[in-house]
Amino acid sequence: MAATPHSTRVYIAVDPVQDYEETLTILGVYGSLAAAQVAVRQMRARPDGLYRWSPERATEVQEWVGDEHRTTWSFHPASGWKGPVVTVEPSGAYL
Repeated sequence: MAATPHSTRVYIAVDPVQDYEETLTILGVYGSLAAAQVAVRQMRARPDGLYRWSPERATEVQEWVGDEHRTTWSFHPASGWKGPVVTVEPSGAYL
């Protein structure tokens, strides 16, 4: 189903699958890209946290509008943010 003018835009912070024994883990759902990116950096900065700093692991923020996955930003502690990577071209004027 395509996004409509009434579709909600959300930013989901996820720990993506990075090994064959892992599953995607949703870390949080946010109303803005800035809030999601700050939350990811804070989660990764906590030394006692499950998603603590590790140069090998990536964390993503995915933009969803309705049920369409639009873009993805990746965060690597050693290199910072990369993206956006467009996964679906927006349909119509509902950007």
